[in-house]
Amino acid sequence: MKRLVVVYTFIFIFSFCGKNVLAQGASGLHNPVLGASALAQGNAFVARADDASAIYFNPAGLTQLQKPQLSLGASFVLPSIEYHGNGVSEDMDTKVNTIPNMYFTSPIIENKLAAGIGINVPYGLQGKWDGDGFSRYVVTDFNLRIIDVNPTITYKPSSFFSVGVGLDYYYANVEQGRHVNVGLINSALTGTSLDASTPDGLQDSKMHGDAFGYNTGMLFNITPSHSVGILFRSKADIDFNGKLKLSKLSGATTAVFGSDDFDTRTTTDATLPEMISLGYAYKHNNLWSIEADVQWTNWSRFDVIKYDFDTTNALLEANKEDVRNWHNTLSFALGGEYKLNEALKVRGGYTFHESPVPSDTFEPSVPQSSRHGLFTGLGYNWGKKLNKGIDFAYGTVFYENRKVDNSVGDAVQGPIDGHYDLITHMMAINFNYIF
Repeated sequence: MKRLVVVYTFIFIFSFCGKNVLAQGASGLHNPVLGASALAQGNAFVARADDASAIYFNPAGLTQLQKPQLSLGASFVLPSIEYHGNGVSEDMDTKVNTIPNMYFTSPIIENKLAAGIGINVPYGLQGKWDGDGFSRYVVTDFNLRIIDVNPTITYKPSSFFSVGVGLDYYYANVEQGRHVNVGLINSALTGTSLDASTPDGLQDSKMHGDAFGYNTGMLFNITPSHSVGILFRSKADIDFNGKLKLSKLSGATTAVFGSDDFDTRTTTDATLPEMISLGYAYKHNNLWSIEADVQWTNWSRFDVIKYDFDTTNALLEANKEDVRNWHNTLSFALGGEYKLNEALKVRGGYTFHESPVPSDTFEPSVPQSSRHGLFTGLGYNWGKKLNKGIDFAYGTVFYENRKVDNSVGDAVQGPIDGHYDLITHMMAINFNYIF
């Protein structure tokens, strides 16, 4: 077990340093892969929360765990994204994305007080479009990763009620690139005709930031068979700072920026949204259980992103606002598990997520639509006291067809209108140890 912890810790650290940590999320930028047991049940877990991943799903569930537990896991996500429009077709360059998680929990006073800490990656996006493709003036490559470190404490004042509170510390990195239509900018600046042979410039940005938030959960064990769970996760305002770099400029554009290569410090802020989850679970004779959850997410926080530049000019100031105007969403999950014997459980689940991305601000770095997910998996325990275990999950997310016709593809950027077809495969595994 000690060797497993050491090896996994190194994997966990270095996976954050790679380019492929993140995947197309389940709702906006949100990653749904936060534990294999919950994922196999469609993440319908708020009203049961009976393993170490309760730190994320509902911290009030920690008092159900009688001994210290460690869970080390990773999810592997492969999205497939195709664009068809304006006489061209293009596939996004995607890879298998690795998303790690780690949870440790321990009772302090048996059946009364418990604590734990979780580390996961609840938000992120990653992908790359062709540098000569339809979206080159909007986005070519992008990588967003947000890590959450979540210490938690839980108190059970009565036999049927528990309450948990957690702190969320978020650390974020963002990288994005695109081409710059230098020929068209030169034409606009000089009032001359467009020289189609003018090479494109390049724009790259790298930013990082952090923020604090909190979460609180309640668990009502109404009877041994019926339970209700509630989770609230607060907003978190991330202050980003970093660098914007322009290169390969030419002509009149060079005169505006003072050089064919230009870089400037830049800052902005973005808000991670509030979430409210409500779940109801039914357990039958400790043999099988089923749960239904509803979640509301305040994606309207993601409205207008404004950039400030330390060294600026008229061209930068004219493009300092990124309008998104996302809308709030509801999601639904239904899942359960069946105990074949004391060592083996089988699981299944279904999810539906609304897309927060409106048609008029849709762009290719978040090419999403409303979606349906089907999941299955199992849990197996072994050892003298069944204190060692493994959870496995597999699922496929099917996205509804989406046709885009908006003004994001203007004369400078080139049209991004067309059909976007998406499907995502997910696999997750967690190793668990009860001390």
